[in-house]
Amino acid sequence: MNKLKGPLKDVIASNQYAYRPNLGTTDAILQLIDDATADLDLFESKFVQLASLDFSKAFDKLQPSIVIAKMRNYGINENILKLVKSFLSNRKQSVKVDSVISECIDIFVGAPQGTKLGPLLWLFYINDLQVDNYRAVKYADDTSFYKTVCNPGSVSVAPAIQATLEWSNENFMSLNAEKTEIMNIRLNYRSSYDDEILVNENISIKPTECTKFLGVYIDNHLSFSNHVDNIISKCSSRIYLLRQLKILGMNAEGLKTFYCSNIRSLLSYAAPAWFTLLGDTDSNRLEKVQRTATRVILPDQEYEDRLEMLSLPTLARFLLELSQRHFSKIAGDSSHPLFSRIIFNNCRMSSRNNTLYRPQRCRTQKRAKSFFQFFMSESNK
Repeated sequence: MNKLKGPLKDVIASNQYAYRPNLGTTDAILQLIDDATADLDLFESKFVQLASLDFSKAFDKLQPSIVIAKMRNYGINENILKLVKSFLSNRKQSVKVDSVISECIDIFVGAPQGTKLGPLLWLFYINDLQVDNYRAVKYADDTSFYKTVCNPGSVSVAPAIQATLEWSNENFMSLNAEKTEIMNIRLNYRSSYDDEILVNENISIKPTECTKFLGVYIDNHLSFSNHVDNIISKCSSRIYLLRQLKILGMNAEGLKTFYCSNIRSLLSYAAPAWFTLLGDTDSNRLEKVQRTATRVILPDQEYEDRLEMLSLPTLARFLLELSQRHFSKIAGDSSHPLFSRIIFNNCRMSSRNNTLYRPQRCRTQKRAKSFFQFFMSESNK
């Protein structure tokens, strides 16, 4: 693994965010949302067409001979390749039910589950899945292609899906066409673009209004109301558990720990990517979850008093500070794939121009509230 991490930095595409140090799902979602808001800020753009692709049992279908050939093309040392080949060879599996164990059979494909090396091999395997003239964001086997459409009917993501189908056939993967979704992201509520996309004579896909990407529900207007609905639904059952713990006699400190680790963690998942784009109504709906949870812990106090006694900030403040820390982390790491999206002010000659960042002039509110533009402006203040 240590021998592979060096070459990984040089050969793995910057739009792959899985199994890489200091990167995660939040960064992958950030790239997608930032690109979409930037494109929609252009006067001539109509919508951004997104295709979310799904591979069936991707890790189980990895071909050892193909991944070794690809690694050789990337310049990996032959001795390392011998170790990888040995790692993937002579594997067997059996099934145990009660005390009965089946006969072992040989396994010729796939990466061993639960290993540290398996995910790195997958990065080499899928790295060459790129389509000219289409942008992509990847997280392991979750891949999305997208493109700006200025003239409806003239451009679509169908060629990207077709190219992925061809890549899948060449690499013995299976693209699940039924779970592949297309969505047209737009800011104009009066316009509707919902024509079916014809990929080939066998596959046609009707655009959806909302898609789930790495655990976040992204709707076709980037309002994230569907995501808030999903969060609140999940939190309801956990608030019920919080009430049961209260009935069983757990003290306030224990209940606070349960809230922070099991409820607030849901409320804050990937928040930098979507929190600044929320409307006031959805932001208040999330705050209400924390109001309800703290009322369970300290039922006889006002909300502000409950927060003070539990040493908790408001949820809005917590999510804002969480997002600000993520912005600072990216701004302080020039090797981060998203670092170039932060525009530093290199011309600070006068006091009027003495700011740290230079956010873009935005035509739309959605772009102005997007992560990088919002925190460049806030940091300057």
